[in-house]
Amino acid sequence: MTSFHSVRVAALSFVFLTLTVAQTAPQQQTVLPVGSAIVTEIKGDVVFTSPEGASVSAQRGLTLSADSKVETAKGSVLLMLQDGSQILIKAHSNVVLRAPNQGKGFSLELFIGKIMAKVKKRMDEAPSFRMGTPSAVITVRGTQFGVEVTKKQKTYVQVFEGLVEVRGPAESSPGVLVRPGFSTNVGSEGAPENPREMGPGEGNQRENEGPGGQRSNEDQQRNQTQPRTSRPGEDSGKPD
Repeated sequence: MTSFHSVRVAALSFVFLTLTVAQTAPQQQTVLPVGSAIVTEIKGDVVFTSPEGASVSAQRGLTLSADSKVETAKGSVLLMLQDGSQILIKAHSNVVLRAPNQGKGFSLELFIGKIMAKVKKRMDEAPSFRMGTPSAVITVRGTQFGVEVTKKQKTYVQVFEGLVEVRGPAESSPGVLVRPGFSTNVGSEGAPENPREMGPGEGNQRENEGPGGQRSNEDQQRNQTQPRTSRPGEDSGKPD
């Protein structure tokens, strides 16, 4: 488990550093409005929509304001948020940027799909980074983690570095703390499952699944003959 966790953290660090090294210097000199983000990398089909509902040309270096929408088809996009955090939005995802000093205090909302996040560490009494999904509220103070939302609005959270607090959307929902190498999930009307240690292939397994939680036919056929580690809250062999 230790080896697997180290490899996953190293891989994530490589992704973020490789995609942003060329843009680091100019971004450090740019003062962005709260809730905004710079597009540092685009691959494939990505659609940006302004807060007013107008289509925005998808290009590297673009500054997106709070309440802008990002939709990926077969593409992906890497964002640098105003606070220096990096968000890699994977294919088939729907994300809306938010201003953390307004509303629910979210920096972004993920409605479907998957993101990988590297949140800049908070110092002293700086507010924590918070994001929302249809079924969860996720709070961190500096960490690397992945979040996926399925078509059934089930939220999966995997932690690779630091601590992540996961709650249901209701204010009274109990929360769980997820440490590195562990994961949890929460349905649209429930509380988070107790964190469980990720199996040696679980991170890659979730990476290969679509936003609806269904694996490819090839994966399903392979799993009929090979045992797999159950996801938290799931009976073994039954896809979500």
